[in-house]
Amino acid sequence: MAKLRDLAAIVDGRVVGDDQREIGQVASVADVRPDEITYAVSPAFLDKVRAGNAGAVIVREAVEDLAIPQLVAADPKGAAIRLAEYFAPPIEPANAPMEQTFVHAEAQVDETAIVGAGVYVGKGTRVGPRTVLLPGTVVMEHVTIGADGRLGPSATVYARCTLGDRVILHAGVVIGADGFGYEPYDGRHNKIPHHGTVIIENDVEIGANSCVDRATVGRTVVGEGTKIDNQVQVAHNCRIGKNCILVAQTGLGGSTVVGDWTILGARAGVADNVTIGAMTLVAAGTGVINDLPEGSRVAGIPAVPAMEWKRNSARIRQLSKTAREIVELRKRLEALEAETADGDET
Repeated sequence: MAKLRDLAAIVDGRVVGDDQREIGQVASVADVRPDEITYAVSPAFLDKVRAGNAGAVIVREAVEDLAIPQLVAADPKGAAIRLAEYFAPPIEPANAPMEQTFVHAEAQVDETAIVGAGVYVGKGTRVGPRTVLLPGTVVMEHVTIGADGRLGPSATVYARCTLGDRVILHAGVVIGADGFGYEPYDGRHNKIPHHGTVIIENDVEIGANSCVDRATVGRTVVGEGTKIDNQVQVAHNCRIGKNCILVAQTGLGGSTVVGDWTILGARAGVADNVTIGAMTLVAAGTGVINDLPEGSRVAGIPAVPAMEWKRNSARIRQLSKTAREIVELRKRLEALEAETADGDET
C-alpha cells in the first residue's frame, strides 16, 4: 500500500482531494476496487468511474464533480503504467538445474501437497492442502494456489497470479503470460507493459494448451465453476462469469466480458471490448463483434440471431437451384420479347 501523495510524486503529478488515501494497486475502470486507482482519458471513462468503486482516479485535468481523490498527471495512461510497475516490480527467479525439483525456501507448500519431479516453485508462492503439481510444472513467484488443485505436466503459472480451490490445469496450460498488446509509434510496434494479474476462481477446469493472459493493469478473471476446453485463448483483462463453457479453439479478444452460464461453441471468436450477457449461447464458428444482451442465441459471421442464421443457411443451399431457374426465366423472357418484336414488325 502507498499514500496517494507518494504515488503522485512518482509520476510528477498532484493530488486533488485526500492525498493520504491508501492505494494498493492499479486496476482497469471495469473492475477497480476501493483500495485501487484507475485512470480516465475520456468522458466515457469518467462516467464509469462515477458509477464504480475506485479509491482514486488519474486524470489529465481536475474534475469538479468527482467524489474521490484525483491524481492529476499530464499522461494518465502513462502514469497508470508507471504506477503498475511500482506495485509489481520485475521478479528474478532463483537459479536451479532444470532436471531437479526446486522449491524456494520462502515458498509455503502444504505438507499434504504433492510436488512432482522437475517442478519449480518460486519465492513467496503458497500451495494449498492436497494440491498436486505434476512433473515439469512451473509456478513462479508470489502465486497463490488453493486446496485440492491439480496442475498438469508442464503447466505454467506466472508471478502474482491466484488460483482458488479445486482448480484443474491440464498439460501445457499457461496462466498469466503477457497479453498481445502493442502501440505503433516511431516506426515500430512497441510493447505495452502488462503489470496486472490473473484470478482463477474455485472449481475452474482449463484444458490442455489453453492460455489466460495477464491484464495490462487490474486483473483477468475466470469465474467460479467455469470450464474451458483445449486450445482456448483468453486475452488480457477479460472477465468470464460463473459456470461458463468455452469449447475448443474459442478466442476472446482483450477486455471481453462474458456473463454467467454462457456457452461459447468451438472456434467461436469474440472481438475486443465486447460484452456478452448471461445465459447466452454462441454457436460453433460464430464471430461476435458487437455486444449481446442476456439470453441471446446467435450464430454466423458476424453473429446474428440463430434462427435468422438457419433461414439464411437454408437459402444459401438453394442458391444453385435458384440461379438455374433465373437463367431459364431470362431465356424465356428473351424469347417472348423476340416474339413480341417480330409481331410489331408485321
